[in-house]
Amino acid sequence: MQRSRLVPNLLVAAGIAGCVWGCAELVLPIQPGTPLVEKPGDGLVFGRIAVIRDGEDQFSALPSFPKEFGWVLTQAGSGKRYVVSPLTQNGVFVLDLPAGSYEVSKLMYDERAGLWEGRLPARFSVQSSGLNYVGTWTIEFTNLGPSSKIIGKVVNQLDEARDDLKQTYTWKQLPVTVSLLESAQEGYLSLVRPRAEQ
Repeated sequence: MQRSRLVPNLLVAAGIAGCVWGCAELVLPIQPGTPLVEKPGDGLVFGRIAVIRDGEDQFSALPSFPKEFGWVLTQAGSGKRYVVSPLTQNGVFVLDLPAGSYEVSKLMYDERAGLWEGRLPARFSVQSSGLNYVGTWTIEFTNLGPSSKIIGKVVNQLDEARDDLKQTYTWKQLPVTVSLLESAQEGYLSLVRPRAEQ
């Protein structure tokens, strides 16, 4: 009798676990060359990611292999999850998100070695109707093993970020709110899907 109850319980647990990841909404960044227009009740979030490895920003180095950075966001209050993958392929990003507070609950970095996943706790806020600048989030590898400690730091480079917007998107003057992302100092990335050398 107990064995017959175990199977349905396992199925229910698997369904709940699948929904936790499967119920996230996919959000794509605004594509370069398109106008910066937010949906009603949303705000535009912009900034830059810098992944530092061996002292060099991997997004500003000559591209020897395509690189993508993404994250999973959890909205405070509602608990709604958003998967943003890729967030950026060159460091710069602009997202259209509903107003509210967000926690970065997972990082994803895809490069020549393979797919890395990990965590560097961070949070930011989005106000509706305008541009929300969250800064340049520098994420530095501290070793090159299959699991690496990473160091996070946020820098205000608003003037450079405005220049990036003018060069990359159809520029429309919108009010800018500076609300820098709050990042923990330490986290980790683990190589979860190694790529065979070509």
